[in-house]
Amino acid sequence: MSLRFTPGYFLVASMMLSGNAFAAGLYDNYLLAHDNDPQLKAADATRSAQNETRSQSIAQLLPNLSFSANTDKIKSETTNSAFFPAVAERYRSHAYQLTLTQPIYRHDRWVALRQANSTVSQAEADYGVAEQALMIRLSESYFNLLAAKDNLDFAQAEKQATARQLEQAKQRFNVGLIAITDVHEAQAQFDLTVAQEITASNQLASAREALLEITGQYEQAPLSLQADIPLLNPDPADIDAWVKKATEQNLSLQSAIYASDVANEEINRQRAGHLPTLDLVASRSTAVTGGLTGRDSDVDKISLQLNVPIFAGGGVNSLTRQAAYRAEAAKQNLIQARRSVTRQARDAYLGVIAEVSRVKALKQAVTSNAKAYEATQVGFEVGTRTIVDVLLSQRELFRAKRDYARSRYDYILNTLRLKQAAGSLARTDIEAINKWLK
Repeated sequence: MSLRFTPGYFLVASMMLSGNAFAAGLYDNYLLAHDNDPQLKAADATRSAQNETRSQSIAQLLPNLSFSANTDKIKSETTNSAFFPAVAERYRSHAYQLTLTQPIYRHDRWVALRQANSTVSQAEADYGVAEQALMIRLSESYFNLLAAKDNLDFAQAEKQATARQLEQAKQRFNVGLIAITDVHEAQAQFDLTVAQEITASNQLASAREALLEITGQYEQAPLSLQADIPLLNPDPADIDAWVKKATEQNLSLQSAIYASDVANEEINRQRAGHLPTLDLVASRSTAVTGGLTGRDSDVDKISLQLNVPIFAGGGVNSLTRQAAYRAEAAKQNLIQARRSVTRQARDAYLGVIAEVSRVKALKQAVTSNAKAYEATQVGFEVGTRTIVDVLLSQRELFRAKRDYARSRYDYILNTLRLKQAAGSLARTDIEAINKWLK
């Protein structure tokens, strides 16, 4: 049963995320998101709609069969003449026609078919973009949730440690070992940790809601990242190779290329308004006429219909110019897309390299701060350090732990972003990262 809560239910959120519920990994959440994410569903519907353009374009090249019928009620009166008497008649006439039209030369429709093929390819690329974007959004939300859980754990641990320092300071003050100012310092730091815990609890609830927005339901306690994960530099270790791969495979760039193709073909399609058209038309018509001179007739006809446009008020020229402007806009969008993809690939590559070093450095920083905190505690016990020194050292230790935890998540996300930029991000990458969770 899903548990719905507001930011006030912090204790409930902590229990849900502390292991009291069945844990779910990144891949489990991805499967939920793939089935429930509105953005991906919208992209899928758009792809299906765009796929219909090919069928519509083919239909314009195939025979068209139509049937028409009409019936008339006729009243006829004739006056006297030297040879015929006056006659008044009322009768009905009927006509039916079956017409088959087969386009023979319609240049604009062949251009539209080429456009449709590019449109369908663009739709497939756009859907691929949406799928990869979902993997990134889901991963960001999942690891933001883990980071928020870490922040709450660290905030609670810091509060408990500060509470012990405050109690110890009060005891020392009572026996005259320290001044009242040290007690006030410890109390102020404790009050600060209480506020930090409230903030961390609210951030945890917000992060969980962000994951809900993608998956469509509250998930059980997320699996945490293992203590040791492989820190791998990009392979190949060549930034230009990754940029080249991105310019060849990035799906957003592929979409922009197809959009430019469609826009260029639109110029040809509008320019075809100056060209003649040729259709084969076959028809069979039947007419039944009543009255004194009534008769039945059947007519079969096959003809070639040639239409040569001469002047359309300048409309074709205007539409062609409009298409040319839009093609130029699509060209500039393609240039921007190529530059953006190049930047993304470079940023992601450098981000992975930097994050590998940062994770290692912060891991060492945690060790160093832990030793510094122990030394400060000893100094406080023998009277060479103050309670302020202890509290500052303790704060730095917990800050180092938070930064270390966050850096590991950022390393994973940068790795995924690099693959996204290169156009190679796939479900298997989510499965591989899921193995790093416990």
